[in-house]
Amino acid sequence: MQLRTATLLFAIGLTVPPVQGQIRKLHTRDLTRISQVQLADQLKRSDVVFIPVGAVESNEILPSDRNYVLPLGICMAMAEEAGALYMPGLIWSYPGTSSVVSAGIRMTPTEGTAYLRTLAESLLKQGFRRQIYVSFGQGPAPLTAGTLVREFYDERHVPLLYINMDTYLPRLNLKPEQRSKLTFGAYDFAGRVEDIPVQGDYGAAESEPTGPVPVDAGLQGLSKLGLTGSLAVGSWLPDPMAHPSGREAELPTNPAEREAWGMEGRAQIVAIVKQMQLGEAMQNLRQHDEFTNKVLVPKYGLK
Repeated sequence: MQLRTATLLFAIGLTVPPVQGQIRKLHTRDLTRISQVQLADQLKRSDVVFIPVGAVESNEILPSDRNYVLPLGICMAMAEEAGALYMPGLIWSYPGTSSVVSAGIRMTPTEGTAYLRTLAESLLKQGFRRQIYVSFGQGPAPLTAGTLVREFYDERHVPLLYINMDTYLPRLNLKPEQRSKLTFGAYDFAGRVEDIPVQGDYGAAESEPTGPVPVDAGLQGLSKLGLTGSLAVGSWLPDPMAHPSGREAELPTNPAEREAWGMEGRAQIVAIVKQMQLGEAMQNLRQHDEFTNKVLVPKYGLK
């Protein structure tokens, strides 16, 4: 009897179909690190993706990719807040004034726009109609990202969104202590806070200009008249160590303090992103897209 019962149970087990609809929970919001199955499932919920645009250039004693990691950290927090994804973007856009310095990787604005255009086309075909490009701490970034969103809209009738955190943050009227550790927070998000040095990692001489810094009187004059900036006039750094960046006194005193600053900065980024009302912004972006294609495209006979 026991043998017959065991045989029956075994046979029933063979006829039970495998569990269906089992998809691994998102272990990351990095589009490039999830599976095709996870990605297809995510697209059922959201067609939003955040893409950082930055540069690799001289930041004196700070990491050369600071202006990329800053928007990367912001994008990671944005993806979490919006229930969306983020992905690596343009790491080495036009560095501007430091394009002649050895730490800078130079891609022209035109080349950067072409790179992002290829990326945007691919993402659109993949199902990501709402694409948000983010820069932070990179003055020339609008030359690249701004051109992309304008041209893509005119030609593809799809409104991409570009957020320049340098011009957006002042709208929040943040106190200094609410944004004092953003660089550390961004590197903490990226899992790379150890890239930032601590006091004593560099000597005094290594933190100073390489020699006498020549003075560009003409550029100084234009600056006093309010006629300078990354989008106003071309210029180069007069010295590799003359790019505005961190100073020895502004660094953490030891690795433990660096870790603490990373956590503090992460909290600052999360708080800032929560103030940005991304849910409402994403809804408005979709409505703008629908208006464009249901009203304007037919009205003007566009294809």
